[in-house]
Amino acid sequence: MPCYARSLIALVFLPSFALAQEFKGYRTTTLDLVINEGNGRTKGEGPGLSIGRPEKIRFGASMRAAPVPCSNGVLQTVLRMINFSDLLKQVSVTHCLTLVSTNGRPVVAFVQDVLVPALKTDLRIGQPVQIYADFLAYQVMADRSRNAPILLVSRFEPQ
Repeated sequence: MPCYARSLIALVFLPSFALAQEFKGYRTTTLDLVINEGNGRTKGEGPGLSIGRPEKIRFGASMRAAPVPCSNGVLQTVLRMINFSDLLKQVSVTHCLTLVSTNGRPVVAFVQDVLVPALKTDLRIGQPVQIYADFLAYQVMADRSRNAPILLVSRFEPQ
């Protein structure tokens, strides 16, 4: 079979494979609980990154602001520290999304670029959304009220 024919077949079936991806194994939680657990674990730590075992989580939140371009330097550092530095060669992440927890706590999360167009068209500011993300680390600040999880959003469902 010629190379162009195989490429055409791959292009036809690739979206089906992507849409068929199952999002099993995500722990259901709340964004407020993730923050409270992170604050509890890092109570005695100074400013910096608290690296734990990455975890797949699912939680409800509201979109506070549409995705915007942002630096992924912190994400690169975290991925390097957990031996996933090749991930950004496979998945483009140059946008961040501001979410708000049930208790009103804002959190900025990294979002895969492939999701950005749909986030901009399918969600309105303030609209509830179910987020599927990788919880990669916890950022501890000198002002403890600014502590936040480092999240990489891989899926969303408008509510």
